[in-house]
Amino acid sequence: MRAIVALIDQFRERAAAPGLSEEERDSLAELAWAQVDEALDDPNLHERARRDPDFLQEQALLLMDDGEDEDALGTLERLAVIAPKDPDTHRLLAQGLMGLGQAEKAVEEYRRALALDVSAAADVRAQLAYTLAVAGHREEGLTESERSIAQDPSAYLGHFIRGRILGEAGRRDEERREYLEAVKWERNDADLWEQLARSWETAGESARAREAWREVVRIDPSDEEAAEKAGVKP
Repeated sequence: MRAIVALIDQFRERAAAPGLSEEERDSLAELAWAQVDEALDDPNLHERARRDPDFLQEQALLLMDDGEDEDALGTLERLAVIAPKDPDTHRLLAQGLMGLGQAEKAVEEYRRALALDVSAAADVRAQLAYTLAVAGHREEGLTESERSIAQDPSAYLGHFIRGRILGEAGRRDEERREYLEAVKWERNDADLWEQLARSWETAGESARAREAWREVVRIDPSDEEAAEKAGVKP
């Protein structure tokens, strides 16, 4: 079972890499699903697979990748029965609930994950911060993002999420400062550079926006909008 889980994770990780065509991503996703089907179709593995927390996590992640959030939530609810004290269970449940637009319930699951692991990565706090903002608790989200950054100033996601929340509050100068801090620690997140580019555009800083769009193209050459705005060929 460990080998199957490792292969699923490997194919998912490769499919998430920037710069791939849709055909390449679909092909890798099919390979990952083939491993899931192999485990579930094998009479000797079927019951083990349905009770293996690592397998269920990978299956849920694949379903979320495919936009099958309701099916993913069903898998995660089964996982919660099997591994209720695993913080990853509740972190993934939060992701699944966010996919269904249930931000308040997702907040509860992130809080459970943190309660089970008080030393959880700063990224989990950053995810909670964003979820709080989506649920309408912007000030709580900002506070949680501060905690994420205080826990690990080099964890870029805390700065990224804080920037997102500040931007949505119209605090554009502070938004950009957080994005610029984030890219000091992580230069290969296309979404981060895109948000920075759009923020520079809002500020009327077209040259700086083009530089940020070029970074998006560097990471993901298939992004046609970024290529157009950067003034380079896709």
